[in-house]
Amino acid sequence: MKAIKAFLRANRGEGIISALYTMLLLTIIFFIGIDIAGYTATAWKLRNACSETLSLMKIENGYDSRIEQAFLKFAGAQGLMMEKINIYGTPKTVQRGDTVEINASIPYEIRSIRPFSQSLKLDISISMSGLAQDFIRY
Repeated sequence: MKAIKAFLRANRGEGIISALYTMLLLTIIFFIGIDIAGYTATAWKLRNACSETLSLMKIENGYDSRIEQAFLKFAGAQGLMMEKINIYGTPKTVQRGDTVEINASIPYEIRSIRPFSQSLKLDISISMSGLAQDFIRY
């Protein structure tokens, strides 16, 4: 009986339990950090694709299906899921010196909170503008 009382009053297991909880918290923080890095990388890739497309739009004085295909090709080369990208641009025939604009967005799911039965989807939206470069003669 004395041995059982001594065992119940002993604090030997507290260090192990504290270490396990610390590892759990560090793992959660690590996974959230990975999600933040993924969000940042996806935003950077989408920004690069929009920047290249805006350069084409400035030369061509607007956005059309050929420029959209170039955007999707570049986004695919960056590793973005092309079918999830929403893109809108200023239509063609903008006069020199007028503004051309491109807007693109892609959904991003935060995966690190799925074990907690939670789902969080954020939209990454990029908007860029520039000036058309060619003079159009009618």
